[in-house]
Amino acid sequence: MKDKVKGLIVGLTIGSILSGTVAFAASTQIEVAFRNLTYMFDGVEKTPTDAKGFIYEGDTYVPLRFMSDSLGKKVTWDDATSTIWVGSNPNQIVATYKGGTVTKRDFDSFFNLKALFNSAHASSKDNVDYQTSVLKELVTNRIFYSRASDADQEAAKNSAAVQVAAWKQQFGEDKFKADLKNANVTEIDLQYYLVGSMTATNYLKSSVTDAQLKAQYDAALAANKDAFTIASVRHILIGLTGSDGKAVRTKEEALTLAKDVQLKLKNGGDFTALAKQYSDDPGSKDNGGLYADADVSQWVEGFKNAAISQAVGTIGDPVETEFGYHVIKVDSRSVKPLASVKESLRASLEQAQYQQFSEKELPGLIEKIDLGQ
Repeated sequence: MKDKVKGLIVGLTIGSILSGTVAFAASTQIEVAFRNLTYMFDGVEKTPTDAKGFIYEGDTYVPLRFMSDSLGKKVTWDDATSTIWVGSNPNQIVATYKGGTVTKRDFDSFFNLKALFNSAHASSKDNVDYQTSVLKELVTNRIFYSRASDADQEAAKNSAAVQVAAWKQQFGEDKFKADLKNANVTEIDLQYYLVGSMTATNYLKSSVTDAQLKAQYDAALAANKDAFTIASVRHILIGLTGSDGKAVRTKEEALTLAKDVQLKLKNGGDFTALAKQYSDDPGSKDNGGLYADADVSQWVEGFKNAAISQAVGTIGDPVETEFGYHVIKVDSRSVKPLASVKESLRASLEQAQYQQFSEKELPGLIEKIDLGQ
């Protein structure tokens, strides 16, 4: 009888069909009449395999799971509330991890808020792999929150409150509420989302130590001594093509003109005036050909090498690049100290630590994922 009652709970609208002409619902014995029923769904006949329909007091009862499956709806049983869910069940556990669980409602809220902040995200709502990655992101945020210090959690709560207030002030209370309603989330959902995401960010920031930053800085210099080199460089470009992409001079003509400009500069010519007169670089010709305190690594190879090796204060020989010939003067050159690159190094280390957690630790913490696909 125990197995039959279990079938009653998950199988039928009021009960599962038992043997003979007697069925039980809510511990009450009732007399029913079995009928051989035909079920047509959009012109296609489907037949239940585990139970028949029956008639009771003029009403016809059919297996709920059969009807739901035939209509493409999942059926789940919530034992805690004695509820049968047809279709989406917000209380369904979609992820279990060491330390907690994620319900479908939790996941839907998180997913919808990501779409609210990034419209491109919404187009991936039916992509199972993408849904799984978002679910893992939510689990990661929760784990990081549990590991974060009280200070990092409190800072996230304050930042979230400021962001929500700014949103309301910028767009108005009505627009704020309408945006949340359209996303099918509440303000509480939004606060949880922001606090979780911001705490995860704060946790990663706090996890990066000064010693790690120094080690990263030294390693970068060891790999490339010019990794943090900056220079203030003036140049005059004698180009090969015009702004329309059409050739304006040959390489030989460009080199001849570049050498002529070099000679003028060596003879005391004003760099600013000559740059304005001759340079084909629209980004610098009107400010004396100057690029101030720029990372040399951003420049094309020939130009970069000149900025690194050419003696400061001298007018070098014309340097060839794909743009033409450059007449270059290095005004200054230095290496950025750790303090000035600390934040960019920190961002790199944070990303590396997040990646390591995602690939190495998270898989061992997630016990089950079930998005009901």
